[in-house]
Amino acid sequence: MRKWLLVLCAVLALTACDNKKEATEADNKPVVKIGVMLPLSGEMAEFGQNSLYAVEFAAEDHKDSPIKFDIIFEDDTFTPSRAAVIANKFISVDKVDAIVTSFSPVGSAVSPIADKAKVLHIGLSNAANIAEGELNFTDWQELDIAAKKLVDYLVSQNCKKVVSFNMETVGNEEMRVKTNQFLDERGIEYKEFYFNPDNSDFALMIQKALDFDADYWILNSFSPGQDILRKKMIEQKIDIPVVNIQCMKLSKNLQLFENQAFVDAPDGSKEFRERMAKKTTSKVLNIPAYAYDIVDLIMKANEDFYVKNGRVPNDYELADTLKKTKFYDGIVGKLEIQDNGVIKSPSVIKKIIDGNAVIIDD
Repeated sequence: MRKWLLVLCAVLALTACDNKKEATEADNKPVVKIGVMLPLSGEMAEFGQNSLYAVEFAAEDHKDSPIKFDIIFEDDTFTPSRAAVIANKFISVDKVDAIVTSFSPVGSAVSPIADKAKVLHIGLSNAANIAEGELNFTDWQELDIAAKKLVDYLVSQNCKKVVSFNMETVGNEEMRVKTNQFLDERGIEYKEFYFNPDNSDFALMIQKALDFDADYWILNSFSPGQDILRKKMIEQKIDIPVVNIQCMKLSKNLQLFENQAFVDAPDGSKEFRERMAKKTTSKVLNIPAYAYDIVDLIMKANEDFYVKNGRVPNDYELADTLKKTKFYDGIVGKLEIQDNGVIKSPSVIKKIIDGNAVIIDD
């Protein structure tokens, strides 16, 4: 009996040693920290929560990596001032190796902070100013591609005149400028109106817009601005069709935009959409799809450098690795990483049909 006990103890000891060895090997993995801020509460919470799921999918897909990726989530509430505080926390307290943001107001607030601290930052946005500096990048449908897609659609509908209602933010301003360039090229006449994000009284603008007798109205605005405008159009029985770039899908009431078209980014691969369907009933999947691609890009660049050099890269080496990757097959399609930090990606035309955004032209 004593002999068997000794054998059993020896086996348990060996097993314990093996387990300790495995734990040690796991602990010896280099750690890369990625700070991800998302609007997990507030009016954009749906998109933030779904992006969190997508980032978790990316981390799961890299669980066998030679690098341990530590994802630190924070809620920015879609508030630039709060985003700035979180960015400083990521840098000074968490000591992150990269920061990920969503939407142009937040990305614009974080970009100069990341640049000053020399920390890599990728913003899910098409605002080019976010990519200023050696370590800043943006990833969303490229504005030239999206604006051209929108104007090509207007031309296909025999549009001669448009009115644009422009919410005054950095991202919307860039969309306005790019769209106007293509409107000028195609000879489409336009009249512009501007409003700040807190504006809710569009009566005078609407009257002046009606006097212009346009074929289409471009609602270059996030909600609630675009929703308020659209409601007033419906209340006044204004049947002029509306279009925009990406904003329409963010409406809190897609029925307001039934049969209206907009330019948008792709929704991700079939496999990704199926994974997301197990987590959410949301129909807006391209925002989390881009969140997945951004984090996946950061992870793959770290892994590529580690395999070649036997260590993880510093921020400049990571940025250089990203730019040298040049082309990346993401779940939203082929992405092109440009030297200026802007990551080009495709655009599609969607239409709201039965309350859902449906691709009608890719």
